[in-house]
Amino acid sequence: MIWAAFASEWTKLRRRTLFLSTFLGLAAAASLFVVLMFSQASPNGGIVTLHQLAQPNGLVIGVARAAMLLGVVAFGIAASQVASEYSLGTLRQLLVRQPRRAVLLAGKMLGVITFLVLALCFAAVVALIVAVVAAHSRGVPTSAWFTGTGLRDLFRELGDLALATVGYSVLGMALGQFVRSAVFAVIVGFAWLIAVENIITRIVPSTQQWLPGASILAVASGGAEGVGYAHGLILGAVYLAVAIAAAMTVFLRSDVTA
Repeated sequence: MIWAAFASEWTKLRRRTLFLSTFLGLAAAASLFVVLMFSQASPNGGIVTLHQLAQPNGLVIGVARAAMLLGVVAFGIAASQVASEYSLGTLRQLLVRQPRRAVLLAGKMLGVITFLVLALCFAAVVALIVAVVAAHSRGVPTSAWFTGTGLRDLFRELGDLALATVGYSVLGMALGQFVRSAVFAVIVGFAWLIAVENIITRIVPSTQQWLPGASILAVASGGAEGVGYAHGLILGAVYLAVAIAAAMTVFLRSDVTA
């Protein structure tokens, strides 16, 4: 059953080194963005003003700006978790216990996705606490953050980030399935998301709305310049469906037991 494969994956994910490094790493990354945002905020201009941070959606500004970094980290972790099964040779043992490959891969994907979404929720809670401390240090009132409007904006942004995390995780796991090398999967993924897509959009700006990374980032940010939220959500869902189908096809047909 899928539940058994899911539980098996979580047994691996609960290892102290991986669990703590993922949860604390994402929390540190999100908190760093919050600290930088408040430290760089100015009274009258710049990227963000102190007045903007005092608005009901002030906290959302920092969370949205951290979306790219959080997504890249999630992508790398997901890719390495799938690819390492090949490089370490543990996949053969797993297939002995669960020979139905579709069930095994579905359980593994579900386990990695829930793991990373929970890590994101933990990072959001830590970043919120850091934001309150940073706001008071700069004299920014935070009462508007905890009004009905502020909390609604916050939970909507966290929901968008969770959707984006699912997207980055699925793409990472699909790439890990294709290349079967944890290090190579992480390098290729980081290069594409951080550099290649940026180069492509600078050369041909009209391609931005059709790239997978840009589409998922638009979802995480609630919409971005050149890529609307609805467009990113639909296109991202298409990319994920294709990625899951391709990864499943490769996994079902490949020889991993020899």
